[in-house]
Amino acid sequence: MNKLKILIVEDELVIAEDLRETLEELGYEVCGIAISSREALALIEEKSPDLALLDIQIKGGKDGIELAAEINENYHLPFLMLTSHADIQTINRAKEVNPYGYLVKPFNEKEILAGIELAMANFGKAQNRKKEEDPAQDFVLSDSLFIRTNGMLVKLKLQDIIYLEADANYTQVYTRDKKFVVRSTLKDLEGKLDPNRFVRIHKSFLINLGEIDSIQAESVYISGKEIPISRNQYSWLLQQIKML
Repeated sequence: MNKLKILIVEDELVIAEDLRETLEELGYEVCGIAISSREALALIEEKSPDLALLDIQIKGGKDGIELAAEINENYHLPFLMLTSHADIQTINRAKEVNPYGYLVKPFNEKEILAGIELAMANFGKAQNRKKEEDPAQDFVLSDSLFIRTNGMLVKLKLQDIIYLEADANYTQVYTRDKKFVVRSTLKDLEGKLDPNRFVRIHKSFLINLGEIDSIQAESVYISGKEIPISRNQYSWLLQQIKML
């Protein structure tokens, strides 16, 4: 059984290293430590953690709660909030981003274990409820994607899709002459589409490799559309293109 991969977002490195040691002793894998929201998002893209531990009071442009809001919008990732502040204002802000748990510093090994296990159990239950309450609006054949639009299931050939763009809990699917809005997250669709053809080059974009017109260090062009590319994806994308 694979170890649970955990990302630590904590700008006090002594605390972060202590937490890493505790997590590894408990049998988890720490896939990275980030000291800012920017580093955290880069590590989420690169390492695909199963769970994130987010300190609320991180330095930089966004605090942990603002980071959590972005995770909710763009990633299929549960998280626990960590803080030394248990005041009602902080708790109310944290509640708005629906964390799967909340640990107040200082916490011990048993509290960390309980928090993580409960968070993953709650996340699993939430995903099952979502499937029951909101059955899939799209399904995939070997060469086509069916999506529900205007009360009908419309068949789109995968070769006609040039890219997909995240839009909160929806995804915009672009062909050369049309745009469709699908009630699925980009992450969900990514898991259904052929990874040899459709590649996530940015947190908000999934592209058809065969439709790329040109590539730059920070973007690709598809049918006249400039699409940003994550820094860590640029070299990887070049290798993928060579393999086509």
